[in-house]
Amino acid sequence: MASPLLLAGSASAASLALIAVSWRAHYLARQLRLTQEMLARAESRTQPLSAAAGALDAIPAVDSWLSLPSRSALDALWDWDVTGDRVRFSARWRDLVGLAPTEVQGSTEEWWGRVHPSDRAQLQVDIAAQLAGADARFSSEQRVRHEAGHWLRLHWAGVILRDAAGRAVRVTGSVRDTTSQRSAEERQRRDSLYDALTGLPNRTLAIDLLRRAILRTRRQGERRFAVLSVDVDRFNLLNDSLGHQAGDELLRGVAQRLSTAIRPGDVIARLGGDEFMLLLDDISEFSDAEAVADRVKLVLTAPIKVIAHEIVVTASTGIVLHDPAIDEPTDYLRDAELAMHSAKNTGRSRHERFQPEMRDGVRRRVSIEQDLRGAIDRGEFVMLYQPIWSTRSETEQLLGFEALLRWDHPRRGMLGPGEFLPIAEESDTILSLGLWAMSRACREMREFAPNVDGAPWVSVNVAARQLADRGLATSVDEILDYTDLHPSRLRLEVTENVILHDEETARLVLETLRAHGVGAMMDDFGTGHASLSYLHRLPIGTIKIDRYFVGRMDVSPECLEIVRSIIALAKSIGMEVVAEGVEQPAQLAQLRDLGCHSAQGFLLGRPLLAEEAYALLAALAHAAGESPRGILRDLGLVSGLQPATATPAREIEAG
Repeated sequence: MASPLLLAGSASAASLALIAVSWRAHYLARQLRLTQEMLARAESRTQPLSAAAGALDAIPAVDSWLSLPSRSALDALWDWDVTGDRVRFSARWRDLVGLAPTEVQGSTEEWWGRVHPSDRAQLQVDIAAQLAGADARFSSEQRVRHEAGHWLRLHWAGVILRDAAGRAVRVTGSVRDTTSQRSAEERQRRDSLYDALTGLPNRTLAIDLLRRAILRTRRQGERRFAVLSVDVDRFNLLNDSLGHQAGDELLRGVAQRLSTAIRPGDVIARLGGDEFMLLLDDISEFSDAEAVADRVKLVLTAPIKVIAHEIVVTASTGIVLHDPAIDEPTDYLRDAELAMHSAKNTGRSRHERFQPEMRDGVRRRVSIEQDLRGAIDRGEFVMLYQPIWSTRSETEQLLGFEALLRWDHPRRGMLGPGEFLPIAEESDTILSLGLWAMSRACREMREFAPNVDGAPWVSVNVAARQLADRGLATSVDEILDYTDLHPSRLRLEVTENVILHDEETARLVLETLRAHGVGAMMDDFGTGHASLSYLHRLPIGTIKIDRYFVGRMDVSPECLEIVRSIIALAKSIGMEVVAEGVEQPAQLAQLRDLGCHSAQGFLLGRPLLAEEAYALLAALAHAAGESPRGILRDLGLVSGLQPATATPAREIEAG
């Protein structure tokens, strides 16, 4: 018989069960009623619930972690179960790496196994650092192998999900193909650091490499380096005469040759134009750098094939060794360039070691450039006039003058053109200075003599930037009109380098001026390799034989033959000839024998101040038949007698 307590307990349990059933029935009934009310309201709408249900049924089944937009996304989606070490990829992943749908595996090997061996260590660092940290973002980029064998650059970005203890349990995100973007960035980076023509490091990268060499030498103590500045001699002349395409090809050839002159570990860079830098590592003494400079000269000995030509080039090299007191890379480049220019000025095709006093020349150049500004307004420039005589008979006849510009500097004294004209040519100063010189020469020549037959003419030197200005002809016309000088009494002297600056414009300007009556003379003839080619293309009426050949023809058979050939050439094409730099009676006698038309030089008269030139003309007019040199002697204007402010004879004549 059951215990009463047990029976009572059983009755209580049954009662509770019935109550529970009753409550659940009541709840379900209530929920059913609410549902029926909702359905009733839905049936009254334009779109029945059944239609919405049908639309949901039409959605294809996908994994819960993917949504419909992922199918059209350009990025692949990935989900990494960190604790289970499983990775899932969206269909876009298969497209990225070239897999068939059935080839995608579910382990991390699908990801890590495709990473480039050189990038795996960085991937492991990224994963370890980011999963162990507190950041919720994941980011990493690696090269990943495509099934076709090439490498893609993929960027992984995602969100890190962590448990209550902060441990990473899941990472989910996207994978983007950045191959094209990185390739474009790499090309841009390379373009910014490497020369497009030669493929060598450019000036920017050269400065960075030089800065690293400075820091490395500072750390390692005794280890030193050297910087060489190598510049192709007369490249502008070659480039302009052969064409820019040939010039580019020549530079590529020079770059290849220079690459064979350096040692393993050294660097060659193109700084711009025809200038290269050689950075020599681990230099013990100057002779080590000098040996490389000698190899530079040697490797350029053989001709370089350029299109249809074989060109032999030389180069001038400046050398600067490591100096513990210098920390800036640009200072090394500056010093090496100073030494290179010194090598050019002392003969080309050689090397020169930098000396601290070379910087004095730079400071002087800067000072002169500053002083040039306003020098015209201050009245500091002076025109000198060197007589040019006919040599057709024993008694010379005055034909004209060459106008020579000098700068009477308030502190430096009388400066020759070589000391300031190259600086003026690098700025706009040369334009105003050139027009001033022409205007002064025309005005004073008109004051010397009226515009009559046999009146002396004046030749004025024209710089490259002047001749490249198509407005020069108009300016000359205005000067002639203002000074009332007849056009036949003005001649422009140009050099081959001036013409090469812009040959087409030079031809147009000179032809226009010739039509107006102004003649042209080619100065320094014989010093340029292409001088002959201009004689039939340009309106040149007179050739001036360079003083180098004239001054040596009485002692050098080669120079004598060159002078003889130039005079014969001029006669054959109907040109006049002026011999420059005549200083000895034997030279004048030889020129007469060769049939030279005219000459100038210290034997026949030094450059004269305006009042001295006027005195000479006055004396000639009143001393018919007297030797011009006798008149010059009587006036105190023979060689060796200069104005008190003048520089030595040879310096004042040059230019």
